[in-house]
Amino acid sequence: MISVPRYLDYAATTPCSGEVLAAMIPFFTECYGNPNSLHIFGLKALDALESARKSVSDLISAEIEEIVFTSGATESSRMAIERTVTYLASKTGRNKFITTKSEHKSILDCADYLKSRDIEVIYLKVKSDGLIDFDHLVDILDESIGLMSICMVNNETGVLQDIGRIADLCHAKGTLLHSDATQGFGKIPINVKDLDVDFLSASGHKIYGPKGIGILFYKKSYKKFIRVPLANRDVEFGLRAGTVPVALCVGMGKASEFAKSTMATDLIRITNLRKLLLDNLFEALPEIHINGSVESNYPGIVNLSFRGCEGEALMMECKRIAVSSGSACTSNKLSISHVLEAMGTAPDIAQSSLRISIGKPTNDSDILIATEDLISATTKLRQMSPIWDMIKAGMDISSIFEGKHCAYAV
Repeated sequence: MISVPRYLDYAATTPCSGEVLAAMIPFFTECYGNPNSLHIFGLKALDALESARKSVSDLISAEIEEIVFTSGATESSRMAIERTVTYLASKTGRNKFITTKSEHKSILDCADYLKSRDIEVIYLKVKSDGLIDFDHLVDILDESIGLMSICMVNNETGVLQDIGRIADLCHAKGTLLHSDATQGFGKIPINVKDLDVDFLSASGHKIYGPKGIGILFYKKSYKKFIRVPLANRDVEFGLRAGTVPVALCVGMGKASEFAKSTMATDLIRITNLRKLLLDNLFEALPEIHINGSVESNYPGIVNLSFRGCEGEALMMECKRIAVSSGSACTSNKLSISHVLEAMGTAPDIAQSSLRISIGKPTNDSDILIATEDLISATTKLRQMSPIWDMIKAGMDISSIFEGKHCAYAV
């Protein structure tokens, strides 16, 4: 009987902590009032809602009224990007939007929507380490661009962008900046005033809070860009419709409090676990590649390529750990991660990628088991792989790959 694998996929989601769950339960069963109601049940709910909003605002040094609760970072990003760009295009003539092809799919979906509305989308280049090309940004920024959106911490590689520098360059041209901070929120220090970001998105389930809740930070002066016409101004400042899920907001607030109190120690511990993982793997195996910047990253997300193996097969072979593959399998062909493709990663390296993400519960034992499984699985798959034989022989295998797809046999 196979035991439950060690979870190393915290970039995908995290378990809701017991403390967060305990804080939420009364607002499902006892204090269940609508925060817009004037009786005692509603007033208690309103008080809890505003307390949760303060906890979130304290985490990122925002003002309370600059935080709106949403269903998650995807909704937050859509609110900020689609509404702001549409507003600016109609009112100011700034009808262009900048992002990168290495963004989360939710941001790329926003870009596709804007293109359908005759908004010009400009894709900023990223370098081979995943960091943006600042020379290219300087070249393309002008007064016709309304908004730029850039991920603070990339969800696949953990690459950490210099948001403050990007904001300075954008604002010099009158361009606003949105950042999807989902993978950095509650894990690395974020001060929205110091960064001078105009909009910021995050989700609760990435920081041991509940699923179905997120936040959008927005500068107060830009509320008019994202306000919903004819919306009830008493519901999330007129920015959303419907009844506010107070229990989920309480959970987001409690998770934010814990994140703030443990962030410094968590970062040190996770950095040490990352080093343990990499030291063990690089000592035991040749031809392993770190995808993404080794200088500017969130240490809890590690994207590695094991040449001669296919990521999906490697993931399935590692029975004792739960990780993510950097490639998606479609019928008998394997698609390269769009993030790694945007970075210009060689196809065979991109095809062999895995994302390992470290969380609060991760310990040395988890990492040691992970390295044992990865070493064993890599060795086994390479023994069966003609690709690995060709790599060892020093052959150029690029011709085997056709575009984004490869018939990767093992």
